[in-house]
Amino acid sequence: MRTLLATAFITAFALAVGAAQRKPSDVPVDFSASVQLVGPMGAAATNLMIHIDRYTSDSDRTTLVDALKRNGYEGFLPALRQAPVVGYIQIKEQKWDLRWAHQQTDDVRQTVTVATDQPIYFVGGGRPDAKPRTGYDMAVIRLDVDSIGMGKGSFAAAARVKPSSDGQGVQVDDYAGEPAEITSVKRIH
Repeated sequence: MRTLLATAFITAFALAVGAAQRKPSDVPVDFSASVQLVGPMGAAATNLMIHIDRYTSDSDRTTLVDALKRNGYEGFLPALRQAPVVGYIQIKEQKWDLRWAHQQTDDVRQTVTVATDQPIYFVGGGRPDAKPRTGYDMAVIRLDVDSIGMGKGSFAAAARVKPSSDGQGVQVDDYAGEPAEITSVKRIH
């Protein structure tokens, strides 16, 4: 009888623990990210919070990709601005709405790409010889996270996009020339 009760208790405990665990693809989810911005005048660092309520639906993703393929960035940006808000990016008290959140997962990795419909920061934009800011109307973050929720990524704080050469994806053009490095990512539940 004791063995039966002990087995029942262990089984119930294991089921309760298993039910409480979350899969990497579960939403809502928060990511904490440390970013390093490096330029000719020096370096700066900040922390981002990326909150995703839901991932962009397949139909919304198709609408956005089709707009980019048919009408370029000029057609994509209005479609992005009409897409539903799926989360936000936060730096200190300031927030930017996410209009795109997409993930790819396998057994050991999760790649999450998010985008805002407005720029967050123009790295190098204050220099006297800075290029024009026109056309860099969004921000794009890519996170590569392992199965326990740790990783790295990239942050294009002011960007625009164009179709990739194969027509299947998107290329990011960062105002700064290269996206900033996200040196540390942690998935928070």
